[in-house]
Amino acid sequence: MPKPSFQHSARTLALWLLCLAVAWAQRPWPKVKSFAYQLQNLNLAQCQQSNFDLLVIDYSLDGTQAGQLGPGQLTRLKRKSSGGRRLVLAYMSIGEAEDYRWYWKKGYRTGKPAWVGQINPDWGGNYRVRYWDKGWQKLLHAYMDSIIAAGFDGVYLDIIDGYEYYEQKGRASARKEMVELVRSLARYGRAKAGADFGVFPQNGEELLTDPDYLACITGIGKEDTYFGYSGAGKRSPIAWTKRVELLLTGAVKSGKLVLNVDYIQGLKQAQEAHRRARQRSFLEYAAPRELDRLMVLKGLQP
Repeated sequence: MPKPSFQHSARTLALWLLCLAVAWAQRPWPKVKSFAYQLQNLNLAQCQQSNFDLLVIDYSLDGTQAGQLGPGQLTRLKRKSSGGRRLVLAYMSIGEAEDYRWYWKKGYRTGKPAWVGQINPDWGGNYRVRYWDKGWQKLLHAYMDSIIAAGFDGVYLDIIDGYEYYEQKGRASARKEMVELVRSLARYGRAKAGADFGVFPQNGEELLTDPDYLACITGIGKEDTYFGYSGAGKRSPIAWTKRVELLLTGAVKSGKLVLNVDYIQGLKQAQEAHRRARQRSFLEYAAPRELDRLMVLKGLQP
């Protein structure tokens, strides 16, 4: 049998690269050029009429199971006013439990069940969780089942940086356990909903240095890079911003979407945040910290 010629090998390689490029172009996430993030007072009609490529919202209109969005509502949300496709992520806290969610039962308190940690003194109704606990992880799988059944394109995972609290308390494995939790949720979601199911952790950008963690996520959401570190409208510390930019830039170079969220006061701050984010290929959304309205700023967003 004759050996393949160099020209034949080159053509095969070129064809393979072309197929790979076509497959990548067909995937939804690289096409995202704008996003919005709203967790309260969601107006479905307003969102539907907007032209954002991506929306990050709660899976429920009021946080409860009764208010959960259904497949019909998601189908409408996924169509932009311009006619194009829109992706929708469901917010899901994995580092804290919220006492208004479907999984919270009367009588729950710190230590009962075992995964319930200390109450967050800065956020009423939220409790730190022992996120490595199998009972909590089982609830997260059920949570994701509801999100997937409704038709969301992925999850936006909050309180990733909750591992820092447990590190400070002396749990040496806390960082590794958060990495593994995100990886396991990514595997679970993609096994149920397909390979393109999006996984976006919010904050915890230090974990981007872990190759396994970076490989499993679609992108990262990051708060306060330019404004909001010590309060809405307050400029974030220069040294902190530079460190965050360095980590996020590494994610961009690895092909990940960076969803940058700054909590601003006024158009000038929004313009600055957008300009600085654009310089580093981050997608920017500037809004009040309450995330209770859709911010469509002329010249900055679609």
